[in-house]
Amino acid sequence: MRRCDVSLPVECTPARFWALYLDEDFNRDTFLHGLRWSEPRITAYRETETEILRNVAAHPKLDVSGRAARLVGESLGYEEFGRFDRATQIFHFRQRTTVFGDRLWIHGHMRADPRGEAGMHWRTQATVECSIPAVGGLLERAVEHNLLRSYPLCQRYWNQRLRAEQA
Repeated sequence: MRRCDVSLPVECTPARFWALYLDEDFNRDTFLHGLRWSEPRITAYRETETEILRNVAAHPKLDVSGRAARLVGESLGYEEFGRFDRATQIFHFRQRTTVFGDRLWIHGHMRADPRGEAGMHWRTQATVECSIPAVGGLLERAVEHNLLRSYPLCQRYWNQRLRAEQA
């Protein structure tokens, strides 16, 4: 099991962040232009007074080599099962990969902590768990590496876009 803690500054308020994060068009643009992945697909979306449920299927562009690359192959994707709690302002997620199914999970939560009047810290805590004998640790490290690589790409894209909107 691997734990990842990421904290990155974003140049907007928490309310603006959540509106953008949960917006289908902004989300698609982040995948395409910020991460340079293929277009994500929203597989389920529902809003209630207390929560927003959003599931997304995606195919990341991975940075893996050697044995991990041979195990993962070219077709790795994942489905994220996400729930935004309106009261706590926390987004909970579980991600299941298409190649390894229930044997490789990423789960955790993210929040937006205010920073000054017009900024925030995007904080994510994620756990990677792989139950495949002999290679579980290798795959967990590869996932951790890619998580730690992709979050700053999103943050950079968001901040550039937010600055462009203000100009």
